[in-house]
Amino acid sequence: MAGSLVCVQFAPAAIAATGKNDPGEVVADEFAGQAVTFLFSPFLGMGAATGRQILITAFMGFVLFRLFDIFKPWPIRKLEKYPAGWGILADDLLAGVFAWIVLQICIRVLIVI
Repeated sequence: MAGSLVCVQFAPAAIAATGKNDPGEVVADEFAGQAVTFLFSPFLGMGAATGRQILITAFMGFVLFRLFDIFKPWPIRKLEKYPAGWGILADDLLAGVFAWIVLQICIRVLIVI
C-alpha cells in the first residue's frame, strides 16, 4: 500500500524530470508489485514450512514477478497507458497478481520442495 501511494504521488514529477513514461528511477511500483506477489502466501499451503521451503518460495516469487514485469503479457502491457503514476503502478500490480497466482500453484504442486 505504501509503495502504491508513493508511486502515484511522486511518479509524475519523475516523469517530468526524466522525460520517460516509466522511469527506471521509480522503484516504488516494483515494491508494490512484489508485495502483491507474496500477499497471503505464508498462509496458503505453507502451514508447516521449513526454512528451505520458505527460501525457495521467496526466490520463486521474486523470479515470477520479475518475469511478468519484464515480459508484460496481455493485459499487463495495456495498463502502462494509464496516465502518470497510475500507469507506472498498475502494470506492476497486475504483474504481482499474475505472479501470485503462479506462485500459489507452485506451492501446492511442489509443496515437498
